[in-house]
Amino acid sequence: MSGCGTWRMVSVALVLLAGGCGYNRDGGSKGYQWSSLYREDVQTVAVPIFTNATYHRGIEFQLTEAVIKNLEAYTPYKAAPRERAQTILEGHVTAVDVRTVSRDRQTNVAREQMMSVSVDLVWKDLRDGRILAQRSGLRHSAVFYPTLAEGRFLGSQAAVEELARAIVQSLEAQW
Repeated sequence: MSGCGTWRMVSVALVLLAGGCGYNRDGGSKGYQWSSLYREDVQTVAVPIFTNATYHRGIEFQLTEAVIKNLEAYTPYKAAPRERAQTILEGHVTAVDVRTVSRDRQTNVAREQMMSVSVDLVWKDLRDGRILAQRSGLRHSAVFYPTLAEGRFLGSQAAVEELARAIVQSLEAQW
């Protein structure tokens, strides 16, 4: 057998073996998934204003708006009023922490601070009442620089944007 024929047989064998490596077009196996990462039985999601158990007022409005924008930009789902929605994503802001990361040695003024926001989530199907996903203590942080005229609003906005992306990404797969 020539060298060219051997390479052909090895190539054919590799192609045939690769077919049995857990790949599945419909995504119904425990192998690789080729179908959508999002639920195909859901098209609309109601996102009411998140509740807030902290003293940082207004963050619930920022977070709700950011979640809706990310939901519509990065998923096949559309935000809808509760009356027309198939599912509802409810959130509860449980903690907002601001910590000083670094200070000026001479003046003791905070140079760099970190804001962290934590939420609890429940994604529920309004058609049958079943809970599609539930998550407690989802937390994201962002750094801001008060000495550069970045106030807490900018710090909270950055933390909220990160958290909103994480919330929407968590709707992709089973929790």
